[in-house]
Amino acid sequence: MAENMVRTQVYLPRNIYEQIKARAEREGITMADQIREALVEYVVATGEARAQAPILTDDDPIWEMIGMIESGVTDASVNHDKYIYARDWDPVEHGT
Repeated sequence: MAENMVRTQVYLPRNIYEQIKARAEREGITMADQIREALVEYVVATGEARAQAPILTDDDPIWEMIGMIESGVTDASVNHDKYIYARDWDPVEHGT
């Protein structure tokens, strides 16, 4: 077990520490096992929640920006790197 573990140190609120310690004595579960179990549940729960959450929602203000700028460039969706990351000394040919 120790070969896949990394030792770390955390500060716990005293009331949480006391609760974990009491449970360890009462149920015979080490404090470290309780903390690891809680962290696994947290990581799984937050990972699943993030995976299910949409990046953009219908009420996101970003949608209001669409169409606000007229550049005259007709191929920006295809050649956006050319326009965004062009160096000052690179000639930019619009619409090509």
